[in-house]
Amino acid sequence: MNTYIERRPTFPMGTPYLGLWIIHHPLFCTGNYEVYSVQDDSKTLFGIVIRCRTQEEASQQKEQHLTWWQLQGKNKINILANDIRVQDGWYLFLACIVILHKIISFEDFKISSLNQVQAESLISNLITVCKLAHTHGINPVINIGTTLLVEQNNVIDGIPLFVKTLTLSVEKECVKSIAELVYFFTTGIDIFRLISESGKKTAIPPANRWNKNINQWLSLLLSSCFDFKDPQRIISLNDLQMRLTSGQDVAQPTEEIQQNQKPLKHSDSKNLKGLAKVAGMSALKELLIEEVIRPIRDPEPYKKYGLTIPNGILLYGPPGCGKTFIARQLAEELDFYFIELIPSEIASSYIHRSVLKIRDIFAAAEQHAPSIVFIDECEALVPARSALGGEQQYKSEEVNEFLVHLDECASKNIFVIAATNEPDKIDEAIKRTGRLDKMIYVEPPDSEARIQLLEMYLSGRPLGKVDIGNIASLLEGYSCSDIRNIANESARLAFREEKAIDNNYLEKAIDRNPSSLSPDILLKYKKFQQRGI
Repeated sequence: MNTYIERRPTFPMGTPYLGLWIIHHPLFCTGNYEVYSVQDDSKTLFGIVIRCRTQEEASQQKEQHLTWWQLQGKNKINILANDIRVQDGWYLFLACIVILHKIISFEDFKISSLNQVQAESLISNLITVCKLAHTHGINPVINIGTTLLVEQNNVIDGIPLFVKTLTLSVEKECVKSIAELVYFFTTGIDIFRLISESGKKTAIPPANRWNKNINQWLSLLLSSCFDFKDPQRIISLNDLQMRLTSGQDVAQPTEEIQQNQKPLKHSDSKNLKGLAKVAGMSALKELLIEEVIRPIRDPEPYKKYGLTIPNGILLYGPPGCGKTFIARQLAEELDFYFIELIPSEIASSYIHRSVLKIRDIFAAAEQHAPSIVFIDECEALVPARSALGGEQQYKSEEVNEFLVHLDECASKNIFVIAATNEPDKIDEAIKRTGRLDKMIYVEPPDSEARIQLLEMYLSGRPLGKVDIGNIASLLEGYSCSDIRNIANESARLAFREEKAIDNNYLEKAIDRNPSSLSPDILLKYKKFQQRGI
């Protein structure tokens, strides 16, 4: 574990600890968290200290952390002792724990640091750890000082020692923290601390510049987690896990194939912004420009005709067709303060807590107006109240609270974007005009979009003869995620035979993988009444 001292520790070296051990030296000390190396006759233990202002807070910290360490399992952490004591005006929660596997610090890796396999295993482990924490309503604190690295059967795992109450942006926070930690243990550079100390916003160099034992793909994956300018930035644990898995599945091509690689010609997406990043879908983008962007940017001409600024829109359609991506690109186009409301983060086991979280989100949006509140999978947040009953009846209160804030959005310069695969499961009061004014169907990608998606997903891979137009025509009715899967599957087929990807492999992939969107699924959305396109 790396020494990370930002303030004076509570206990000096040699101090008795919980009556059984002696503090050897501090390892981590910042904010209200402290970690000490504690020694007995045979092994090194860890002394945990959390400073609290009240006894109630100390009791809550004790309950929360004892639960967290027990969730890690006795094969990882044993809790030897714990107590709450008062010292210098602080209520201190003290605990002594032992880690049962080999503790690793950066110094153990010397110059080599983590290699590709170790870094990937660490990312995968931390994703699992974060998801475990979220299911129990807590948020792991993942950073260089508070996360122990351990080695078990040649696999590198991360054990976050501290947790806290869930925050609104917990998934984004966890994804960024995972990337920062892995970046450090692959490069040895705590560049984020250097940037914060210097106050300069410096571009983060790719990790493989410092460590030749990891490849460019992993470097790009890490960058996509903490680069705020990246329009496809990873902000959810599921997205990070999917990108990690897909990157592991598609092996690197052989040197011979790389030399024969013929890159596809396609537009440079790095220079595009907002809706321009959305492949094809011209009619949809024109509708968003006419009905949403122009009224918000220049409301005066609309006011002359008695037309109000839109209160919000609902993007609905089959899964995997880019609703979430379109919503984020619309937010980028408007360049407003952006808040993503994730229903799973709103959920709480305490009565009225969810209502207070909704209230806090809209209060923050009003404070930073003009702002956008984006709600993905909104059917989970505002289900039809008529279908609620029994133990779910408490959800009605959350729907009512959301309706109150939705009615006032336009006057407060707040714009709401909601996305759903299940428009029929959303409460009818949400869908009426004056609340979500526009209901826009996001259908499977059109021909233009399919061509651009193929170009994007095949770019950078070894290619032979590929008739993009013909392949795109075969993919009619496929979702965006289906098309990405076709590109990955064709790459696997070509890799097995050590050849370049061509029409033959793409057609084989299409034959093996029919569209996930059946005619029945598409018919359901066609029948759903829409206002807009």
